[in-house]
Amino acid sequence: MLQQGTSIETAIMPFKLQQVIEVIMEKKQFGAEDAMHYLYTSNCYQLLLREETKLWYMSALWIFDLLEEEKNARGIDNRKLLLFFTFCLEKYKTFSNLSAEEALLVFRKNGVFDYLRDGFEALHTQGEGYIVHEIDLFIKARMT
Repeated sequence: MLQQGTSIETAIMPFKLQQVIEVIMEKKQFGAEDAMHYLYTSNCYQLLLREETKLWYMSALWIFDLLEEEKNARGIDNRKLLLFFTFCLEKYKTFSNLSAEEALLVFRKNGVFDYLRDGFEALHTQGEGYIVHEIDLFIKARMT
């Protein structure tokens, strides 16, 4: 029985999200945290929350396909983006004298991967020093 004021959609949502995240983990070979990030940073997730779309009635696989269309529509090749992320993380790690694990934690905690994705078109054409400086400024601004 649902608690008073709880809609069926609200009750279903955690289960539907779990199913979609499991599909992402399987199809993309992501860990749970990465799969959750992949979903929660998408417009598809926002559509899932909107009552008028009723997307929670669709299969998890259908929602995954919609999510993939969105991610691919951004026009950035995932392999190029992954290479850019790796390049930036390695250069920032060296610049900051951090271990790879520490640098990754800083990037994830401060939303650096989203920043890099959003600024990819401009940033990837710049030199190493400029990119590292911009990442450092971004992180410092987030920490204050």
